[in-house]
Amino acid sequence: MGTAARDRDDSGRPRSTRPRDPLGRPLPYGSEGVARIPDDLHLPPEETLVYAQDLLDRGQAFSAHEVLEAAWKNGPEHERALWQGLAQLAVGLTHVQRGNRPGAAALLRRASGRLALVDQPAPYGVDAVRLADVAATLADDIENAEDIAPTRLHTRLTAAIRQTATREVYRNNWLTLREDEIVRPDGSTGIYAVVDKSTYALVIPYDPDQDRFHLVEQFRYPLGLRRWEFPQGTAPEPVDLDPIALAHRELREETGLRAERMERLGQLDVAAGMSSQRGWVFLATGLTEGEHEREHEEQDMHSAWFSRAEVERLIRDGEITDAQSLAALTFLLLRESGIQR
Repeated sequence: MGTAARDRDDSGRPRSTRPRDPLGRPLPYGSEGVARIPDDLHLPPEETLVYAQDLLDRGQAFSAHEVLEAAWKNGPEHERALWQGLAQLAVGLTHVQRGNRPGAAALLRRASGRLALVDQPAPYGVDAVRLADVAATLADDIENAEDIAPTRLHTRLTAAIRQTATREVYRNNWLTLREDEIVRPDGSTGIYAVVDKSTYALVIPYDPDQDRFHLVEQFRYPLGLRRWEFPQGTAPEPVDLDPIALAHRELREETGLRAERMERLGQLDVAAGMSSQRGWVFLATGLTEGEHEREHEEQDMHSAWFSRAEVERLIRDGEITDAQSLAALTFLLLRESGIQR
C-alpha cells in the first residue's frame, strides 16, 4: 500500500499539515482546526509581538509559541534569550491550558531563567523583567496546587510604559536606585525613579493551641519609631533565595523559632508606585524555641508572644502600623474563613 507524499518546504523538510485544536493538540486529518502558523513565518520583531499577543488574547498560546519560535530561529544571536524565553513562556501557558501541571511548571521556570538574562532595557518594549516574574510566580502556584485563573494566561508581552534607557543612581547590598527614561502609551516621554530590592519573606509565627502570635519589635530609623511587626526581610546577597528557605531563615534569625510547617499564604507588593520589590507571606506552625541569630543591624530587636486579642489591641492603638504585617493578617483571616466554611 502506498503512502501519501508529505508536504515539504523548499529545503525538503516536511511541513506539519495536520489540523490542530486551539490548544495545539492534533486532530484527525480532514478535521477543521484553527488556522495554522506557516512553517516559514518570518516577520519583523514588532509584527511578531503583535501577532503573538493577539493569539494569547484569544487563548491560543500554542499558536503564539509557534510565532515566537519563528522569531527565535530567525533572529540574531544576541536576541536569542529574549525570543527563546518568550516562546518557552507560551509553551508553559499551553501546558497550563492542557492541564499538564508538571510540564507547565518546568517550561515556565525555563522561560523565567531565559528572560532574566535579557539586557535592560529589553528590545521592542518587551517587559522582560515582569514576564520573568510572571513565569516564576505561575510555576510556584502550579507546584503549590493552586487554581490558575484563565485571565492569568493572557499576559501582556510589552510594557504599557516602555523603558528606553536606564542609569543606576545608587547601589548598596540591599537595594538599587535607578532612573529610567520612559515612553508613555500616548508617545510622551518622561523619567521614572525605581527602587529595586530583592524578594522578601514575611512569616506569621502562630501557635494554634494557645491562639497566639510571635512578633518582633525594633527601631525603624526612617520613621524614628519603634514598631511591632511580623518577622520579615530579604537576603543581603545580590540574588534571591528560594522564598521558603528565606522564610525559615528570617524566622530563625529574628526570633530563634524553628517551624515544622511553612505554608505560603500569598504575595504582596511593597510600594508598587516606586519599588519593584515583591514579597511572600508564610504561616509558620509546629514551632520550637531556640536561639536567635540576629544580624548586627538588628541588635536592638526583641520579640514576644501575643494573644490574638492583644494583637488586635496593638493594631487599634496604632502600635502595629507595618503595612505588610497588616496585609499578611488579611491573608490569614481569609485562610481561616475558608477552613471554617
